[in-house]
Amino acid sequence: MKAMTLGKRQKNITLASVFTVAGVLYCLISLVNHFLFKTYALDLGLYTHAMYDYVHFRIDDCSMFKDAPQRVLSDHFDLYLVLFSPLIYLFGTYTLLVIQIVAVLLGGWGVYKLIGLYSDDDWMPLFASAAFLFSFGVIQPFGFDYHSNVVTAMLLPWLLYFIKQGRYGMATLFVVLFVIGKENMSLWLLFVVIALMWDYRKDKRALWHLFAYAVFSIAYFLIVNMIVMPKLGGNGGGFARYAHLGDNYLDIAKNLLMNPGETIRLLFVNTNGLPRFDGVKAEFYICALTTGLVLTLLKPNYLIMLIPLIGQKMLSIDGMFWGISVQYSVEFMPVVVISSFLVIIRLKKQAWRLAVAGALLLSVILTTFYTIGVPKAYVNPENICVYQGRHYEQKRFDARYARELIRQIPDDASVCAASMFVPHLALREKIEDYDSKQTIEAEYVLVPESYLSHKRNGKLIFGNRDDFEVVSTDGVLYLFRRIRP
Repeated sequence: MKAMTLGKRQKNITLASVFTVAGVLYCLISLVNHFLFKTYALDLGLYTHAMYDYVHFRIDDCSMFKDAPQRVLSDHFDLYLVLFSPLIYLFGTYTLLVIQIVAVLLGGWGVYKLIGLYSDDDWMPLFASAAFLFSFGVIQPFGFDYHSNVVTAMLLPWLLYFIKQGRYGMATLFVVLFVIGKENMSLWLLFVVIALMWDYRKDKRALWHLFAYAVFSIAYFLIVNMIVMPKLGGNGGGFARYAHLGDNYLDIAKNLLMNPGETIRLLFVNTNGLPRFDGVKAEFYICALTTGLVLTLLKPNYLIMLIPLIGQKMLSIDGMFWGISVQYSVEFMPVVVISSFLVIIRLKKQAWRLAVAGALLLSVILTTFYTIGVPKAYVNPENICVYQGRHYEQKRFDARYARELIRQIPDDASVCAASMFVPHLALREKIEDYDSKQTIEAEYVLVPESYLSHKRNGKLIFGNRDDFEVVSTDGVLYLFRRIRP
């Protein structure tokens, strides 16, 4: 039976409607959060300040939250911030949030284009892009600042698209863009191209390119993680989450491979022992299954793409990694959704395709609502529940007054501020996160009244308060200025 096609106008209206709803939803989550001071020093403030330094030809040193100098690239080898830095002159402190929204929409467009290469059924690309754009792994990151792995994950549909078209010049460009997003993305890419070798096993030209991409990705991973980042002063902060598995990457790989039974057990149990993380791993697996993973099982080579994602997520000692919240599930979404629709389009009758695709989309949406409303994993509903009034409120302080205080701070002044104010003040040479610093060295201090009694290592953070005068206060928020001798 020939696939029923949509008229050009009908298809364009439907497609535009899907992307408009998604774009509005992302803006209501992400931009509203920033406007109402629900973004934080870590990570939006840090990355925004890094861009400010890059555009002024300086290397950011993490002085925002660390007393000892350490370069940002030694913590996460993220070159996107260098590329994006000129955009701060257009979008200011919203720059990375705008980039993240645009990237996800382009990722959804990539899913649409890719599935369109495999099917002449006009409905399938529409269903696929909608399932992707409204999946929990894509929605959740907007509730917590900006992260480069979100942008990187959005490149995968386009990489698959250009490989499918045989446009290896563009594919190579996307391979490079893929690996520079973060130090672990090159490892994921290795598994992606290994998985694709099965699909292109009869295409020698494709296989040669995929082999080259595999060699490049593993070489990049080893060079960056074992040579470059340590040379930059990396202290193993990210690696520490896996230190219980071995002393280095090779040791970890050996231990996991030599003890497969124990490795599998670690993927499912609460390994840090904190009761609040009981059932969090199981919850993620169930949500992944209802978002399309059950169909991915019928496209088994795509499961290879998930191996490093599952490993870095579930083998970490940090329970926040395990669940459905924030940015720790986004890489799964393009793999799961694309593979699901590659299975669906193999169904011979359009009625079957529509039924399964429609059921999957409904399951995706219901799963997303579940992950927003009542999950076991930690989710801050105020940051993501756009259908509730509390999302559009800042109950801790007067947001308008906070913006008024920020306007009173000179652009060239150094500032120490509470975490939620740091992203709004990050476009300056010196900014300190009050929540992280041991001592205050800045000219201005902006904090809520409750912060004035905060201690670290038994000492008041603002122990030198007598060196400052109050510029303005409403009794809840305080702006201090250092008294000049």
